[in-house]
Amino acid sequence: MSVSASPDTAALAACHERLRVVFAPDQPVFITDEVYDPVGPLWRVTLVHRDTHGNWYRRRYRYDVPSDTLYFAGEQPINSDDARAARRTGRPLGARGRSG
Repeated sequence: MSVSASPDTAALAACHERLRVVFAPDQPVFITDEVYDPVGPLWRVTLVHRDTHGNWYRRRYRYDVPSDTLYFAGEQPINSDDARAARRTGRPLGARGRSG
């Protein structure tokens, strides 16, 4: 997993919070890439997740820092070898507890 250096780790944490809302609390989600673009400024996040039918997908998101908005940027199915590699090298999205 690559993560670019950025002074805006608070924005990355906010991005992760937005992503946690997208997925069910028990859904496996692994972040495989996070790249900061200071021109946006924005974070580009690639992750792998399993759907309710057991199929694995790679998704891309873009988190716009100034507007605090998460944009879906596409999804593609992946095979079991790619899913295994993502689970091995990626980082779990983390606890998706919700308050309210």
